Amino acid sequence: MRRIVIVAVVALSLIAILSLSASVSSSLKISIVELISPLQGIVHRVFLPLGSLVNNIGRIIQAAGDNPILEERAVSLGREVVRLREVGKENQALRSLLKYEREESCSGIVARVIGRDLSHWNQSILINKGGADGVVKEAAVISAQGVVGKIIEVAPHLSRVLLIIDRTSGVGGIIQGSRQTGIVEGTTGGGCVIKYLPRRIPVSPGEVVITSGLGQVYPPGLLIGTVSIVYEEEFGLYKSAELIPAAQFNQLELVMVLEGS
Repeated sequence: MRRIVIVAVVALSLIAILSLSASVSSSLKISIVELISPLQGIVHRVFLPLGSLVNNIGRIIQAAGDNPILEERAVSLGREVVRLREVGKENQALRSLLKYEREESCSGIVARVIGRDLSHWNQSILINKGGADGVVKEAAVISAQGVVGKIIEVAPHLSRVLLIIDRTSGVGGIIQGSRQTGIVEGTTGGGCVIKYLPRRIPVSPGEVVITSGLGQVYPPGLLIGTVSIVYEEEFGLYKSAELIPAAQFNQLELVMVLEGS
């Protein structure tokens, strides 16, 4: 390495002499140039990487100065991506709800879930629509998947919905296949069962349960859930069945309050 440096210094010195001395003859200059031409190649190979290194260092310094700006842009873009994803999910949920409305030939008021009480003893949610929006007590509430519950409290811009999985709830239900009616009630475990089914009529897991229209709260034909377990009573006239609710109560975001239900 020392030899390379010495050679480079000698070559640079000769180049300087040629550049500064006007008294050196042209023939002597060309001879000196010819003499040091190999040295020029060495100098070029030695100092070219150094030049690249200096340029790279300059770029790194500039990038470091731009880094806070780039970080801010990245954070801003990240927030925008999250916002657009949420808008997309909300639009999808709204489309599903409106499609359900068309299929069931019903009309209603779309509301957002803004609070929930899914404790062991109380199963209800709060929505952001109230009396000023046309919401009335005892109105049925549905989601894009099925029956959610009914309105039990109304404020001007807020309402409380009692869910069908609440143990105090009761919905007239019917087994879609056999047309046997019963009462769908909530359980303390956050599920629901259909009770008072005639013992002699067979009921199997997987059968669909819909609203019967009895009770003047829920219109007929709305999806409640599917049978998961059948409880055969040894004595008595009736049996019951546990249901898997169609509505996803832990994921409710948009619901519809049915008008005129």
